[in-house]
Amino acid sequence: SLLTTMILYQFITFSSQEKMYGVYTWSDTIGIGIAEELGKLLIVAFFVRESNYSHILNGILIGAAVGAGFATFETAGYIYNAGDHLIDVALLRAVTAIGGHVIWTAITGGALVAVKGKRPFSFKQLSQRHFLIYFGIVVCLHAVWDKGISFLGSEMIVFAFLTLIGWGVVYQLINIGLAEIESEKNISLKD
Repeated sequence: SLLTTMILYQFITFSSQEKMYGVYTWSDTIGIGIAEELGKLLIVAFFVRESNYSHILNGILIGAAVGAGFATFETAGYIYNAGDHLIDVALLRAVTAIGGHVIWTAITGGALVAVKGKRPFSFKQLSQRHFLIYFGIVVCLHAVWDKGISFLGSEMIVFAFLTLIGWGVVYQLINIGLAEIESEKNISLKD
């Protein structure tokens, strides 16, 4: 997914503000969110298509695994470039890992399998309203995360709030996935 994202980054133009001062504009962070989430989504879609997964919980699990892999390599890059701040960067990435790429891609994976259902995977499924809502939520969470907003002088408060929103969405998808399994179990008991 990291390689896919690097290819997608070729289509993003960053603002002069970012290039000169290293400060992201909203269009920068939205572009980053779209590129990274789309890069991870393409890999999730590959695994869903290859194994023909049809349960939402499978999509959540595959998404979380892809997100964890992405986060691992991204974190390694941040630590490599941290210089004298290596420990600070490593600790920040460790503390905030619970609310980032893992849950964002879990949401995307669950939403993808929800729209796919028992049908074979098709890229048309990615344009379905139900999927686009979840994907939009993930891109927004990612964009706000990357913007570096602070509340009461702390970015950690914003990270915690975004993490709670992300986990709330994951929890909702898990409940839908459990209901899906319960429904199939009841149908098989009737047969």
